[in-house]
Amino acid sequence: MRHPRYVIFRAKSQTVQKLANIIDLRASIPHNRYMKRYGFLALIFIFAAGLYICTVIHAEDPYPQQKFFTIERFSLAANLLDAITLKPGLREDIKKFANYFRDGIYALSNGKYRIALDNLYKARRIWPEYFGTDFLIALALEKKGDIRKAARFYKGYLDKLRIFELGHYPISAPLIRTLSLSSIDNYSESNQRVAYHLKKYDIDLTRINPPVFISDFVKIALLLFLILIAGIIARYTIVPYLEIRNRIKRAAPGYWVCRKCGELNLDLVNECDKCGSKHP
Repeated sequence: MRHPRYVIFRAKSQTVQKLANIIDLRASIPHNRYMKRYGFLALIFIFAAGLYICTVIHAEDPYPQQKFFTIERFSLAANLLDAITLKPGLREDIKKFANYFRDGIYALSNGKYRIALDNLYKARRIWPEYFGTDFLIALALEKKGDIRKAARFYKGYLDKLRIFELGHYPISAPLIRTLSLSSIDNYSESNQRVAYHLKKYDIDLTRINPPVFISDFVKIALLLFLILIAGIIARYTIVPYLEIRNRIKRAAPGYWVCRKCGELNLDLVNECDKCGSKHP
């Protein structure tokens, strides 16, 4: 049998422990109420902060996984064109395009922007439907410092890409898909990228007009038309003037030539018999 003092001491110890547990519980009650009251608001704040950070990151680069404004996007196309030119029986214009396009990319990658633009312009004249050429021209002009002109070719790239997606390039579409084995640019995504890129230069993409493309046939027709107009003007203005000047120099003694109509008149007559002009 245990000593009475031990029993009393144990009872006091158990009572103190219960009181301590009650005090700890009561101390935790306000904390639990605080968490219940403000915990949900804290979660909302954390979610909003995370959303804001994601938005900022997205605004700085809407498509961080894709290197958009780089030459490397078209390196596969250049390699494919090298292989295409080796095929026998290939059309001569496709060979020329392949050579100009490939040389343009190589010159652009080496920082030779003038040579790159010269080759890419020639490639674009041969095959104007391919939107990739316009993009590379814009990239070369931007690196050269001519951002205003580059913006026009970025706009041309987007317009041709949109027309391609609408299916309006039935003849060129197979070759375009061949040159874009990895992935063909999406118009909506590309439009957002270019618009954001040009915004850095205070350029509004919606107010930019694409470059006007004039085919060689149209250029020749226009040149012939201008030659025809010049011939008509010369026939009815320059040639008559020269004939009158020649007649004045060769007028016989006692006669004078009217400077207006070229009529030969006697010196005794003060007015031209044909047009009535005065003797000079």
